[in-house]
Amino acid sequence: MIAQVKKNNGLIDIAWGASFVVTAVSSMLLSGSIHVLKVILLIVIILWGMRLTIYLFKRNWKKEEDFRYQDMRKKWKTNIMLKAFFKVFVTQSIFSYIISLPIILMNLYSNKINTWYHGLILGLGILVFLIGFIFEVLADRQLRNFKKDPKNKGKILKTGVWNLSRHPNYFGEATLWWGIGIISVSSLTSIPFFGLVSPLIMTVLLRFVTGVPLLEKRYIGNLDFEAYKKETPIFVPFLKKR
Repeated sequence: MIAQVKKNNGLIDIAWGASFVVTAVSSMLLSGSIHVLKVILLIVIILWGMRLTIYLFKRNWKKEEDFRYQDMRKKWKTNIMLKAFFKVFVTQSIFSYIISLPIILMNLYSNKINTWYHGLILGLGILVFLIGFIFEVLADRQLRNFKKDPKNKGKILKTGVWNLSRHPNYFGEATLWWGIGIISVSSLTSIPFFGLVSPLIMTVLLRFVTGVPLLEKRYIGNLDFEAYKKETPIFVPFLKKR
């Protein structure tokens, strides 16, 4: 309803991070028990989810609709509200649920951590999450500061983490979800392992479907970006540049 009043379906992005916080809290309460592993997972989800929500709210609330959603409107032409409801809002809620599987399954089916190797896996998950989270935060902050300077209008950011990857925010997002997946299976109970489909889906979506391809397509023909492509890996830092 808010998006339709403001004529901006892109506002759904603000709710993305917060939806996982709701899932984490509700699934933990529904599980009927609390232990250290659940608390740690809840903390990392709140840290990531609320940071992203606040960042996107500040960035998008007063901006015009993102070009991706504008393109959708142009293609739909008629019944825009109805199509937006199903193709944007319902679809994203389904993806939110699927991506939340590590959180849901861990909260409902995990055991307490009681051996050193459980703790080792948990530590690895936290480390992977922090690497991804730091990448995402730095990428967002550096891009925001870059865009604030009027002198940079029409230019491509090539410094900081943007010198390591053309899409460091998406790389960070995919990486932190692998961290969340590892944390969720650290008790080594069987059912939460099904949740590893979540970071796999997230990585595929960001790298090959909704994230990287759409932005790469937007800059086709931009000479500055073409030069940037020759110097910088597309997704994973330090990999072959293409």
